[in-house]
Amino acid sequence: MVVDSHFVRGLFAGPTVLCVGATTEQFAALAEASGGSMLMLYLPDSESALRLLSGDPSVPSVPTSREPAEVPARRIVACGTLRLDADRREATWRGSPLPLSAREFDLLFALCCDQGRVWTFAELTTHVWNRPYLGDTDALVSAVKRLRRQVRQATGSVLVESVRGVGYRIVVTDHSPDLSRD
Repeated sequence: MVVDSHFVRGLFAGPTVLCVGATTEQFAALAEASGGSMLMLYLPDSESALRLLSGDPSVPSVPTSREPAEVPARRIVACGTLRLDADRREATWRGSPLPLSAREFDLLFALCCDQGRVWTFAELTTHVWNRPYLGDTDALVSAVKRLRRQVRQATGSVLVESVRGVGYRIVVTDHSPDLSRD
């Protein structure tokens, strides 16, 4: 990749704004208001800002990018007796429908595509909201909270586990059909 040095110098010629702990909406509003005339850096918290400004060598210069996780082409995913049909937008537990919003369905579908895998905040934001992750976890945390409530009420056996500082994974503890039902 060839980088035009005049372009790079031009980025630093104008004002530089550090957005510390801003929400995605605040960051986007500032970017829109600036009309692209400012270099904007997002930092998730004041500790990160202090490390960056102090020249702390533990601050990575460029985060390493992972290959984006792929949601499989198949449109039906099963985790034990949890079944998700993306074409029909239906989720069922032991054959009974689960009442999920579109966002909850998309989140559960992504998590179930590779059961047990830890999905990062960035990967889930990209797959479920179809936008880049800017460090704001509020929307994802809220959606997970709603999803947990829905699956807990309906199944009691599907868990959305938190992996602190990384993301979430799905755990289905009951893989067998309920034989007590008639």
